[in-house]
Amino acid sequence: MRNRTGFSARQIAFAGVLGAVTVVLGSTPMGFIQIPPISITIMHIPTIIAGVLQGPVIGGIVGAMFGGFSMYQAQTSINPLDKVIFSNPLIALVPRILIGVVAHYVFKMVRGKTGRSVLVTVSSALVGYTGYAMVPAVTTTLGSPGASVSGPLRFILAAVIALVAGFTIYRVQERFGHGPALAAAAGSLTNTALVLGMIVAFGFLPAEVALGVGVVNGIPEAVVAIVLTGLVYRAAVRFIES
Repeated sequence: MRNRTGFSARQIAFAGVLGAVTVVLGSTPMGFIQIPPISITIMHIPTIIAGVLQGPVIGGIVGAMFGGFSMYQAQTSINPLDKVIFSNPLIALVPRILIGVVAHYVFKMVRGKTGRSVLVTVSSALVGYTGYAMVPAVTTTLGSPGASVSGPLRFILAAVIALVAGFTIYRVQERFGHGPALAAAAGSLTNTALVLGMIVAFGFLPAEVALGVGVVNGIPEAVVAIVLTGLVYRAAVRFIES
């Protein structure tokens, strides 16, 4: 039964619970997986689950809760840059709202084999291109001149990265389900790309630094989102369909 808001009691309760889970994750160490030297957040996973299980509106509402909490946290952060960046509602709210929306529509799209094939191919290509772009920086960091890795070798390395990514994505989908896996990847990467893109657009970080952060943190966060979303989806869908 739906009330005057147009949402069922179950949808409202679902949004409230997942919004509360987001706040708990952000307020405690549970929201972060520490793998030195990086910290992987899982705060966006409730928003992905909301979009997958309850549609784009509920996903967007939970994402707005996530963004609002980010703005609140920024006011008490000891890092002055966090306060400047995440006090901006465009950076704090818009990407987080779109996490659930994108996750929902990707989930719907990949129900057919064609949609799955297209999204796996696109995801692999994006990862391969990211690898291609990062090769000079990585080799320089390891002590080799970045400029020496160019031409055919960079394309070969990028192709290998893309193939490995494609195979990994396919196998993960087989294990955790095609829809939830790609929806989680899309939602997670939407958050990473839009937040970092806006940070660059507003001049808070140079593009090179943002790209490095995106690769180092964004890809592991997407992988963790795929695994956890798949596990939660399997358990939650039984309750929802009952």
